[in-house]
Amino acid sequence: MKKKIKLIWNFNGIDALKIADHHLVHLNEYILREEIDVIDSGTELINEFSSISFIIIDNSLVEKLRAALKPHKGFIVE
Repeated sequence: MKKKIKLIWNFNGIDALKIADHHLVHLNEYILREEIDVIDSGTELINEFSSISFIIIDNSLVEKLRAALKPHKGFIVE
């Protein structure tokens, strides 16, 4: 089974969820333009002042996307 990696971008402040949603729009534009296979993408509200946007990709894409998109974190998901 291939490893799946979740790349995360953190946003903080009163408008964190709005900013994460907007960031996801740009991530999706990049994904379409570069024809990248994404397993999942979305946003999550962590708490009132913290949200994330994320994409889940195959391990083989990590180096390319890490260099191009500069995520704040990344980890293996089941």
